[in-house]
Amino acid sequence: MAAKRHRVGTKRHRAPVDESAKHELDLYAENTGELYGQKKAILTNLQKKAKKGVYDHSKAAKLWMYWVDAAAKRYTKEFRAPNETIDRTFNKPTREALAQELADRYRGGVE
Repeated sequence: MAAKRHRVGTKRHRAPVDESAKHELDLYAENTGELYGQKKAILTNLQKKAKKGVYDHSKAAKLWMYWVDAAAKRYTKEFRAPNETIDRTFNKPTREALAQELADRYRGGVE
């Protein structure tokens, strides 16, 4: 069995958050009716966790990331070229920043 090779000194460059793209995706997600059911389910899930006393705000952003990714896929399909990917339209740091912003925004309604 061969030993695993570890890459040394290969630190991946992380792209910066694109604030205007984050705002655009936020507006799109909040105003797209087809995404409302998923948003409502996330809020209900988080409210149940808070009621049980197991709500963890650090994990809430991960849950919101599913909704943000769904919105990014819809946006890309609707407005971009057929071969465009969501990573080119909304990079991962931008989507993660929006997910964290949503977790912070809806925290008051959950707890």
